[in-house]
Amino acid sequence: MSKILITGMSASHASEKANMRSLSFAGVMKLVLEQQGHEVIQENPEVSWNTKDLEQYDSVLVGISPITSLSANHVYGALSVIDVLLDSPKLRLFIDAPEPGKITASLRAMIKTPDNLTKPFYSYRRGFSHASQPNMLNNLIEVIEDLLNKPWPITLYPSLSWTDEIEHVANFLPEGARNSLKAINLDAYLISTQEMLDIERRDKWVVENYSTKWVKSTASTLSTPTVPMKWNKSWSDSQVYAQIASGIGALIPPYPSSTWWSYRYIQCMNAATPIATNWKESQLLGSSWTHLASSIESMSQEERLSLATQQRNAYLENIPTRREAAINLSQALGLFTRKEQS
Repeated sequence: MSKILITGMSASHASEKANMRSLSFAGVMKLVLEQQGHEVIQENPEVSWNTKDLEQYDSVLVGISPITSLSANHVYGALSVIDVLLDSPKLRLFIDAPEPGKITASLRAMIKTPDNLTKPFYSYRRGFSHASQPNMLNNLIEVIEDLLNKPWPITLYPSLSWTDEIEHVANFLPEGARNSLKAINLDAYLISTQEMLDIERRDKWVVENYSTKWVKSTASTLSTPTVPMKWNKSWSDSQVYAQIASGIGALIPPYPSSTWWSYRYIQCMNAATPIATNWKESQLLGSSWTHLASSIESMSQEERLSLATQQRNAYLENIPTRREAAINLSQALGLFTRKEQS
């Protein structure tokens, strides 16, 4: 079996501890790869890593965030890893940000004003002192230029069962990423197939993101109060699940460009809580995914439980099985090919 490194620009990419509290795409990939018997290391990248440090791995996955994001605490180390492995067949990139256009905008901003990459505002970032050295700073800027202007390594992103088309991501990334994108859906490892049981519910809707126009518009059509899925950033997935499981329905909004994969979809299906989202996209799964929030609200609890069951079943029917998902991920990482060659 293979030894794989998962790292990246943000804690959601590089921190095993962060994923134990709030599961991200990186955490799901780690779970699936480990269940396949691979050794997976998830840790923060270091600016000081060189070829010798990385040669022990059969595949290296580096998560990409908007460089200007406050959460991109490990951007220097991640860019350095890309620099070291840029010509290596073991390098893979992945994105899990719901608005990939922000990645492109941040790359352009840094090329326009290179000194901003290590301006004092970012002194809290890991590896800041090392990255501020002129030679290292030049290397990191060159990587940013490559990401903006040259073909990307194979780049994975999480897909919902109705959004596996590459275009809805490629149109917002640099042109060099277009032919490198691989949609990956691993949800079969996360969705429960046990019989859904009715549990005590409270008269409330649970909402993933209050800041979107879609949520504000949808909430205005409802008579039942709404509450956030996550009251604060410290809440763990188990606390979010309890909140979801106690509501009559969930509002999961689209982002400006499209709906985007979120673990909250999985939690809602596992909690038998019906989902209202952008039906213009989710309708591809069938009638159970076309209901407006107001129509779900008017149902009896028995009808809502039936709808949640139909939504889960329709979703499962339109995603890869566990075996198919594992094969898709392994092929995207080139694990079969390199093992056969060696």
